[in-house]
Amino acid sequence: MQSTSTTLTAALPQPPRPISTLGKLNSSDGRRQPRLKEISFVFKHGQRHHAYDSEKAPYPQSYDREVLELESLDNRFIEYLRDGSVSFLNFEEPPERVLDLGCGMGTWIIDAAKEWPECEFVGFDLVNIQIPTNVLDESLQERISWVHGNFLTTKLPFEDDEFDHVHIQSIARAVPENKWDNLFEEINRILRPGGSVEITEDDIVFPFLPRWFTAPLRARPRRSTSIHFPDGSQRGYPSPQDTLDEDTPSHDHALLESLYKSVFAHRFINMKPSALLPNYFTTYFRHCTIGPVISWPMPPIPPLQPLPDQMVTSYVVDSGADSSDLRMSTVFPLSADGSPSTSSGPMNTRPNSLSFSSTISSRSTMNSSTNESSLSTLFSTMGREKSGSVSSTSSEKPSFELSPEEESVKSAGGDSDATLPIRNAPPPPKFVPFLLESSSADSTTVSSIPSALFPAVRLASMNERSLAMHLYRSYTIVLSCREALWEELKDRLRNRRDELRPFGWEDDDDFEETQNRKKFEKLIERYQNDMQARASLWCSLNNIGWPFPPREPLKKAELVEEQRMREAMLEARKHAPAEDLQVPCRTARTLVGYKPLVT
Repeated sequence: MQSTSTTLTAALPQPPRPISTLGKLNSSDGRRQPRLKEISFVFKHGQRHHAYDSEKAPYPQSYDREVLELESLDNRFIEYLRDGSVSFLNFEEPPERVLDLGCGMGTWIIDAAKEWPECEFVGFDLVNIQIPTNVLDESLQERISWVHGNFLTTKLPFEDDEFDHVHIQSIARAVPENKWDNLFEEINRILRPGGSVEITEDDIVFPFLPRWFTAPLRARPRRSTSIHFPDGSQRGYPSPQDTLDEDTPSHDHALLESLYKSVFAHRFINMKPSALLPNYFTTYFRHCTIGPVISWPMPPIPPLQPLPDQMVTSYVVDSGADSSDLRMSTVFPLSADGSPSTSSGPMNTRPNSLSFSSTISSRSTMNSSTNESSLSTLFSTMGREKSGSVSSTSSEKPSFELSPEEESVKSAGGDSDATLPIRNAPPPPKFVPFLLESSSADSTTVSSIPSALFPAVRLASMNERSLAMHLYRSYTIVLSCREALWEELKDRLRNRRDELRPFGWEDDDDFEETQNRKKFEKLIERYQNDMQARASLWCSLNNIGWPFPPREPLKKAELVEEQRMREAMLEARKHAPAEDLQVPCRTARTLVGYKPLVT
């Protein structure tokens, strides 16, 4: 069915190529092409989308800044795997004319133009979101042009045999399953005999979190014996786990997952292009190298961010009170002799960036800085040396945060090793940087990765926190489909209301659309907050030397509530199943091939 080449080369002598007039339209002045409509975008609830009908252009993602930045994130990842190259091919001689189909902002073309200084580039995309070439170096301006159109409804506006190389990346969310055959036929037409094509596509994955992670974020933990009756009997509060039944969804974001899958199903978009594309690819191209399906699991659970330093004047516990030592050891930074220190200076400040890329999504920073709830303050600041959770990202011996009962035992003078309760937390699971389709969870056999694509050692050398990059990418794509999710929800409310009941959606027939929209926005906000907590980008930044951002001292009630949440989270992590950490948050595949010399 396929052949794997040990060296991918494209250096065959060819006759002069035909070049389309449209491909020569260079947008070096940064202006739109005359045929491009000025109404290319529409804004829906603050998100920018293309103005085409979903049947003609089923791409559901928005064109907001944080979504477009993912393109640069992917480019940097590929350059790391390829040791600096932007392409998965090993060219003996660089190509002379290249097409980037679905070029997005055009960052891949700009990087490739720097790597191949004699090559001309054409970027083709549905809408005008490309970087204006007039801001680039002159050496790049004259070699780059942007062309716009819809390859689903019309043929590509290029001549036969025009390009030496075609690059395709991340277009699967825009191509219905029945359109791939026509698309590959067009690619084959515009590619010169012996020309090369490379495709990198992700499966459509909805990352979700198990209930043991999200439950402590939802409800205030309750004491098991909080009610004492006059006759001496006691009654405890049921835990959230005790109240679940068989009809309860498997996780807190099950409704969003169902809507997400329906969005692509109704657009006839296959959610597993990694399984679909090889058959089409090997039909049109030869000497194919089909990379394995690579999955990246969820990142290791990061440590909890410590509580902020408290001011002495915030509140003072009476020195004779039983909780004096406990409160002070929890609230104030400790000095060298173990006593509470009130003279420590403020924490170092840091720049306001929390993004993987060179710039930061304005939405994510606004959400994290303006949310006043205890759920958002739970994951904010302070030095990691005070964290009480188990961190698989640290080389030191795991440490545990003491509960109030344990702290009281310790403050009473007991030997901590002898008198403190034993915390039977399981050891962190073995770190697995990636999984292959044929690999087991505890093995990363790299022999099936063709060496012609990239050295397997490069993928295996990625550190633990690199997995947070893949999770961030996946959940950002889900959030970029917010308006498509809303349209799907409205359709169910109008026509298939029964499908919402298993997910706990309680809706009154008299509810206005605005009320349903508010409920939907709360679902989106909760999903975003949960994923930000799971990815914990602050941990990645702290590992490379960034200090924690400063926090204001908490009020007494806020501090007590936050401590209770932390204890609930630490308790939940002790019993977390190891298999939950191996659930893929991203899956991708790369294919490389050549157009036959004789058709």
